Parts: sequence; C-alpha cells; structure tokens
Amino acid sequence: MSICRGVAGNRGRNPAGIFIHNDAGSKNANAEFYRNWLQTHPLENGFAHYYVAQDGILQAEDDWNCAWHCGDTSGNLNYLSIEVCQSMGDLDVFKANEEKALQLAAQKCKQYGITPSTSTIRLHQEVYATSCPHRSVEIHGGREATKSYFIKRIKEYMAGNVTPPTYVSGGQASVPQKQPEVVFTYAVKLEDGRILPFVRNLTDFAGIQGKKITDVAIKVDKGSVKYRVHVIGRGWLPYVTGCNWNDHNNGYAGTGQPIDAIEVYYNTPADYAAKYGYQKAQYRVSPVNGAYWPWQYDNETGNGQDGYAGTFGQAIDRFQLF
Repeated sequence: MSICRGVAGNRGRNPAGIFIHNDAGSKNANAEFYRNWLQTHPLENGFAHYYVAQDGILQAEDDWNCAWHCGDTSGNLNYLSIEVCQSMGDLDVFKANEEKALQLAAQKCKQYGITPSTSTIRLHQEVYATSCPHRSVEIHGGREATKSYFIKRIKEYMAGNVTPPTYVSGGQASVPQKQPEVVFTYAVKLEDGRILPFVRNLTDFAGIQGKKITDVAIKVDKGSVKYRVHVIGRGWLPYVTGCNWNDHNNGYAGTGQPIDAIEVYYNTPADYAAKYGYQKAQYRVSPVNGAYWPWQYDNETGNGQDGYAGTFGQAIDRFQLF
C-alpha cells in the first residue's frame, strides 16, 4: 500500500508523460522528511508520485494511481510526477538530486513506452501560475531551456545504462540491486482452433483483431500465477495454474467457446518481495474490433478496478499482460 493510498483515484491506463517539479523545500526536506510529512499532510493540498532527495527516492503513490501535483485536471490524471527536493538548499545537492530525478524519469519512460518530447516532459509552470520548478528554471536559463535540458538528459539516460535509484523504506535509505524483470509468457487459442505463438510481456499482444479468443495459457518466470476465464453464456471456469496446451485439466483456461473476461493473479516469491516489493499482474483485453478496456491489477476491486479484464457478453480478440 502506498503512502497516499490511491486517494486521487486510479488512472486506468499507462501515464502519458511526466511532470518534473521543485519542492521549494530546505536542505532538510529530504526523502525521509517527506515519508513522515505526507502521513500527516492534507493530501488534497497536493502531493507527487516520487520525491527525489540526497538520501534517496521516496515513492509516495503507485504509478497506476493519479496524484494532485500540478493544479491541472489533465496533468493530474494522465502524468506521473517527480519532485526534485531540497531546492532551497545547497546548489550542488540540488543539482545531484535533479540528475537522479532525470534518471528516474528515463526509467519510467522506458517502462511505459514514453518518448521524451515537449508534450511528454512537462514543467508545472506550463499549466499553472507558479514558478515551479523554480530552481531548475533559474540554473538552466528559463523555461524552454530547462525543458530542452530535461529532454536531452532523459534521452541520454534511456540510451545508456541507468543507475538504479536509491529508495527509502521503513525510514532507512538503501541501494537495491537492479530489479529483475518479471516475465509473463502467454498465448491464446482462437475460435477456429488456431493456437497463436506465445508473447512475452508487452512485446506484442496475444490474439488477432476481429477473431474471438476461446482459451488462454499463461506462465511466469518468477513466482507463480493463477488465472481463469469467463465463458459467454456459461460463467467463470475454475482457476488454473499451469501452461501446457496438452494438459486439458490445468494447462490452460477455456473450453473452446468464446470468452468475454479474464482474471489473472500473480504470487510474488518471498525472496523477490523482500528485495523489491510485491508485484501485480497488470493486464487488459479488447472487445472484438474495439479499443482496449482499462488495465486491471490482479483481482483488485478498489479504485475503479473490476477484479478482471473484460465485459460480460462481449467477446474479446486481444490480450496483454505484464
């Protein structure tokens, strides 16, 4: 559970870009300070997803949730927010924090397929009457020069090896190892009986637009996954945990009839969770010849989640999972 607990609502889709802020805080306003402060701060007055400071990076809100960070409805709904802290303190400390924030922005751009540009890398003062990010604008020579610098540095970090940031957890700063990717591999069977090739994470989607999906097979390289499908006119089938088209009992979910919904739940292994935190299956489907419905996370039903992907009564033709 994040510090801010999804109070601003669930986005229901990947972020479209990133706002970079300066916190207007003193040299003492580090990540540990914000970890404590946010728990008593009236969140409706504003908060960001990430706070980047000398002692590390604090994630205050989950990426899939919104944050009240820029006073603009579209910005709050569609963009991640990164706060560069200690902007009223030592210049060298602030500049180091800023670079760390740009490294983090590069990681998030790679994670969500965001291309850094003037429309995806934003400054608070573009959408609201504020000087934020005041210190960055001061040292880089104005708003446009600052945006150009941010975009250039983020692209450079994306092209190279980005140093993993330092996170603050439980009040102590730590430097984690680079988080190993959890790889989901999945495939579908179509109404005509064809089994399509397996897909890994978001390298593609499983399915063919316009062709109804009847069966799904899923596996994961770390931990375990359980999943089930909802058959049109029949209801939910039992959970399965295997991935083998030849195993008709536990190797895939489906009966050869069109399905309209999928539920996926990921079990994070204990050693992975201890180092990197618990992960969730993130997945979505599209109705036949329609646009994708919102992303779902495990079987969650809060913050606008349905607990599954799909709509009863409407066959699906594409499936994505990571």
